Amino acid sequence: MEVIQSVGGIAFGFWFYKIFSHPLKLKKKIPKIRFFKTVEILPNLRIHLKKHILHVHHWIFLSAIFALLFIITSSFSQLLLVKSLCLGGIIQGFTFKDRFTILTKI
Repeated sequence: MEVIQSVGGIAFGFWFYKIFSHPLKLKKKIPKIRFFKTVEILPNLRIHLKKHILHVHHWIFLSAIFALLFIITSSFSQLLLVKSLCLGGIIQGFTFKDRFTILTKI
């Protein structure tokens, strides 16, 4: 049962982030949400600085969530579906060419 949850969660996480992060699909239909004209949370998590834009890719914050869940749970099988969803999103995030471009000049 755990294998099914793991594989299914990874596959669904990969598919979910592939659909919602593809620039020609749903990403353009998601409204932009900004705070103080500097922090954009949708469709991408970006922080606008004076001369740069800090782009926090989804694989970065999913890695942080995965690590936090790994630390706070007592066994790997606890919250297995959530962990595998995060892992699927992390794997999908590494498929982009700009996966390591975090800081860009304006």
